[in-house]
Amino acid sequence: MTVLLLAVAVPGLLAIAWLGGRRVQSTPLARSLALARGTDNRGIALQTVIIIVVLLAIAGAVAGVLLARGGEAVGELEDREVEVDLGDIENETLCEELGGTWTAATTTCA
Repeated sequence: MTVLLLAVAVPGLLAIAWLGGRRVQSTPLARSLALARGTDNRGIALQTVIIIVVLLAIAGAVAGVLLARGGEAVGELEDREVEVDLGDIENETLCEELGGTWTAATTTCA
């Protein structure tokens, strides 16, 4: 749930910030102030790159944790010893895979 929230919220907030920045730049006051002090496009681009790199690092860390926990869960499931009662199996292929003998006349596994 947290990953889904981050996957939706972070791009949404970035889009809102980008649209807000575009709107502020389009106002006459912002244009006159930008012309008066000179704009620093390289600084803004550098900040954007830094933010993207940080977000990618966070996404990589989350992916690493998910893979590690998934591996642990699979390991736990594989370590469980499950006993199967062959009499409950109603499928010939499954019966044979588990080492049982399928009786077609009575459709039972023994």
